[in-house]
Amino acid sequence: MRAPAGALVTAALLGAALALTGCGSSEREFDAETVISELNEAGAGLALGAALPAGTEGTKVTVISFDGGSKPSDDGHGGSGAVVILDDADIAQTEFRRCEAAVTFICFRAANAVLRFDDISAPEREQVTAALRRLEGLEES
Repeated sequence: MRAPAGALVTAALLGAALALTGCGSSEREFDAETVISELNEAGAGLALGAALPAGTEGTKVTVISFDGGSKPSDDGHGGSGAVVILDDADIAQTEFRRCEAAVTFICFRAANAVLRFDDISAPEREQVTAALRRLEGLEES
């Protein structure tokens, strides 16, 4: 199931805004724990799971879900995904574009981190979007 166009536009705009966090040599770099912790401080409600084999050097993939386990959406699918940590923001931008091109992923980007979800509910998507906006100071808490 493809995400609604509005959600994809929102995710793409957030990706562009987050990419501006500090372009150049001073751009922030996250690890999985830090990006999820900071998103949670902004209200994302995410939990880190197990690390997964990445298959590519310089890439770390960790399962993420919404706190309290995966919350099923109306059609019974869970709201889980992965956070992909890449060596730098340029590589993350490429991964973000690749993620957006996938039929079933809903994608977000913060510097060198790409969050990809499959089949999350609209409230979960809004929760992550709002947390990313708060993290970047684009929205009041």
